[in-house]
Amino acid sequence: MNLGGKYARQLRGLIAVILGAVILLTAFAHSTQASSDFSYNVAINYRVTSDANTRVQETYNVTSHTANKYLSNIQLSTPTNDVRNISVEYGDGSSIPFTTTKKHTEVSGYPYDYVEININFTRQTSGVGSSWSFIVSYDTSKLVETKGGAHTVYVPAISQDTSENYSVKLTVPESFGTLHTTGPKPISQSSKNGQVTYGFDKKDLIDKSLALVFGDSTVYKINFNFPLKNDSPITQTFTVTLPPNTSGQKIIVRSLSPQPKNTRLDVDGNILADYDVPAHTHIVVQTDIQAIIRYLEYDISKSGTKAEIPKDLVARYTSSQQYWSANNAQIQAKAKELTAGKSKVSDQVLAINNYVIDTLSYNNEKIKYNIRQGGIKALQDPNNVVCLEYSDLTISLLRAAGIPARMPIGYGYSGDLKQSNSVTDSLHSWVQAYVPGIGWMNVDPTWGEKFHNFGSSDLDHVAFAIWGQSDDSPVAVTASGRDINYQYENTTISYESLPATIVLDGKLSGSKWQILPFLSLVKYDVVAPTATAGEDYMLEARSGASTFTIMLGNLAPQQKATFYRPEFGVIAANSETVEFTQSGNTALILATTRFGVNNWLMWIVLILIASLIIWKLVQLRAKKTKRASSDIPKPIPTLTAAPDEKEEVKNEENHQSKSTKK
Repeated sequence: MNLGGKYARQLRGLIAVILGAVILLTAFAHSTQASSDFSYNVAINYRVTSDANTRVQETYNVTSHTANKYLSNIQLSTPTNDVRNISVEYGDGSSIPFTTTKKHTEVSGYPYDYVEININFTRQTSGVGSSWSFIVSYDTSKLVETKGGAHTVYVPAISQDTSENYSVKLTVPESFGTLHTTGPKPISQSSKNGQVTYGFDKKDLIDKSLALVFGDSTVYKINFNFPLKNDSPITQTFTVTLPPNTSGQKIIVRSLSPQPKNTRLDVDGNILADYDVPAHTHIVVQTDIQAIIRYLEYDISKSGTKAEIPKDLVARYTSSQQYWSANNAQIQAKAKELTAGKSKVSDQVLAINNYVIDTLSYNNEKIKYNIRQGGIKALQDPNNVVCLEYSDLTISLLRAAGIPARMPIGYGYSGDLKQSNSVTDSLHSWVQAYVPGIGWMNVDPTWGEKFHNFGSSDLDHVAFAIWGQSDDSPVAVTASGRDINYQYENTTISYESLPATIVLDGKLSGSKWQILPFLSLVKYDVVAPTATAGEDYMLEARSGASTFTIMLGNLAPQQKATFYRPEFGVIAANSETVEFTQSGNTALILATTRFGVNNWLMWIVLILIASLIIWKLVQLRAKKTKRASSDIPKPIPTLTAAPDEKEEVKNEENHQSKSTKK
C-alpha cells in the first residue's frame, strides 16, 4: 500500500495465509461410491516443537453404511505446500501406499499452493456398520511464525461444506508462554511433561482459521533508509517521520545516522526529525529502531459513553476531511442508524466495524492501479476497495457518530518477513477509535473479515505514523514541507529476541542571572533522552527553601528545549538545584544540575541605574540653577536725552507750569 496520501498497497502474503489456511480435510470416496456410503470421525493433532516445526497427525475412523462397497481411494489436501516426512498407516501401523501432487489454486483471487495426498487402500473392508481407521502424518514449518520472543500458531479452518465430525488439538511447549486469542477459546487445556495441549470444537473452526498468539510481546528491528535528495541550488530542510509510541507500541531509537538538526513531536505523537541538506547533496538517513509490540486485550466492559470523551479529543478527531467525509449526509445517516440504541462507545464502534466488514469487498486487482477513494466513495463503490478504503469508511462513520478516530499507517505482518527484507508490499492501514475507559483502541476491519480481532491489539501491526490531525500526513519524507512521495521502498524489517536496554541519558544545564537584588531570570536547557520519546517531563527546581515545578510536556528523543523562569524576593540571590524527571516517576532522575548566581548583570544594571539617577540629578540641578537665575529682579534702564532734546523738554515743562498757574 503506497501511503503518500493518494495511493495504497495491501499486503498480499497475509491474506494468502489466511485464505489458504482453509484445509480441505473432507475425504473423497472412490468415484463409483456415493459419499453417503461412508462417514468419518476425524481427530487432528498439531504438535508444535520448540524449533517451530509442526507434526500434524490426522486420524480418520471410517464407518461403512453399505454392505457391498468398500473405500478404495481418497485424496486429502494439506494446509501448506512444504509438507515432508509424510506417512500413511492403518490403525495397526501397517503402511498404506500413497502418492503426492503439488497443486496451485486461487482463493478469492489470491494464489495458494498446497500438496494433495492420493491414498490407495489395500484392504477391502465392507459391511454395514464395519469400521476401521487410518492415520496421515507429516511435518510442516508454515503453521508457526516465530516473531522474536513470540510465536503465532495458525490452526487451519475446516470447510463449511463438510458433514464430518472433527476434534482438533494443539500441543505446544510450555516455554511458548501465555496463549492469546480473541476468537473462540479452547474447550480444554492440559499440561504434561513441559507441553500444553488445547482442544477446539469443530464449530469454532468453520471457515475461519485461528491465529493463536503465544507470548506477550515481540520486538521488530526497523531501518527506514530515508533518501534525502536535494537537487536544488539552495539548502533545503527535510523532515522524516519516525514511529510514535502508542498503548501497544514502544519505540526505541538506538541510532540515527546522520544526527538530525532537531527533533520534535506532533499532536498525534509522531516523531519528526529535521535535516538541513546543502544544495546538490544526497544523503540517506539510516535508522536503527526497535518497535516493541505488546499484545493487548481491551476490557470492553469498561467502556464509557460519548459524554465521557474529553472535549479536546472530540474537537480534534471528529472533524470532516477530504477522505473522512464525516459531514456527508449519507455517512451521517448511516452512522446514526448503526449507533442507535447503543449507549456504550465500544458497542457503537463494534457496530460500525461489523458494518464495514459486511459491506465492503476487498479487490486485490485494485492494488495494481489504486487511487485512494475515501470513505464516501468506498460506500458508493463497495467492491472496489483495499485497506485504505476500509479504514477511511470506518473513520468517516466513527467521526460522524462523534467518536474520535484516526488512522495508523505502517507495517502489517505478511507471513514472508523472513524471505524478504522489503516491506513495500506489506504496508497497511487500520483504525484507532477512542473509547472512554479504555483509551485509543486498535480496530482493523480489513483483517476482521478472516479473523476474530475486535477487542485486541495483536503483534502483527507496527505503526510507522498516525494520521489524525490530517487525513494524509505526516508522510515518510518531506522537503521544505513538500511530500517527495517516498513510500518506504528501502525499509527493512527483522525480528530481535530482546528489547534494547534504554539508557536514560537526559541532559540538563542552567543559568541564573541576578538582575536586581530582588529579581533574577533563570534559564534551563534540556535535552530529552536519546532513545525514546516520553510524556509529562518535568523539572524540579530548589532555590533555598523554595521548590518550583516546571511542566515540560512531551518530548521527542534527543529533542532540545529551553525554558525561562523569573524569581522574585530573597531567593533571587540563591544558588539552584534542578532535577529532570518524569511526572509520576519522580524517583527516576534523568539528569541533575546545580548552578549559582551570575550577578555581574546586576552590577551592570545597578551602575546603569545609578548613572541614570546621577544624570537625572545633574539635569535637575541644572534646571534649578537656571530657574533661580531667572527669578532675580532686573534694574529699570534710565534714558538720557540729547542736549537739544533736553532744552525742548525743559521749555515744555515751563509752558505746562504756566498754564497750571493760570
